[in-house]
Amino acid sequence: MAFILTKDLRKDYPLGKTVVSALRGVSVSVEKGEYLCVAGPSGAGKSTFLNLIGLLDRASAGSIEFDGTEVGSLDAKRFHRFRRDRIAFIFQSFNLVPVLNAYENIEFPLLVQKVPTEERKRRIDAITEEVGIREWLSHRPDELSGGQRQRVAIARALVTKPEVIIADEPTANLDSVTGRTILDLLRRLNKEEKTTFIVASHDPTLIEGADRMVKIVDGLVSA
Repeated sequence: MAFILTKDLRKDYPLGKTVVSALRGVSVSVEKGEYLCVAGPSGAGKSTFLNLIGLLDRASAGSIEFDGTEVGSLDAKRFHRFRRDRIAFIFQSFNLVPVLNAYENIEFPLLVQKVPTEERKRRIDAITEEVGIREWLSHRPDELSGGQRQRVAIARALVTKPEVIIADEPTANLDSVTGRTILDLLRRLNKEEKTTFIVASHDPTLIEGADRMVKIVDGLVSA
């Protein structure tokens, strides 16, 4: 059985008197520990798909099964708890809290999860060593380069030990050398931690390095 399975997933947005269909029936399966790339042109529905499969939004129709649970049937509280405890995100704009330093940004989701102090420190020490940002922990985001901020965002995503990491164009705001370094880091962490990665990207290097690629065009999976 697939770890994550979407069936005929649709997402419609009202636009004045019309309805825009961002997804028009997407069925995709993802295996546990897989590194899946979601490709396609801008406006094709990639980000909408990530938002739905990452439980940031609810589908207009269709279903998402996550490890045997049909998440669309969950009430709001269980829906948000399911996302908080099992999924983490890496955004192309980093989405770091500007008034917090790197350490505090990484710690924030652990505070939300009420992880005890000593366990928080142990996890943060381990993951910041892993992604190579120990010397930047006292710096705020505006004091860091794009590559450094993306490493902080990756550490923040991984520190909660999620089952799934979803990344939307994680190298879009980085130069090619830094972007390649970040992709190598994500791939290594995928292999070592056995975390499932679902990544949307135009980056051919990322597409080539993925276990599998799904292409979305005009809201549908393209052959």
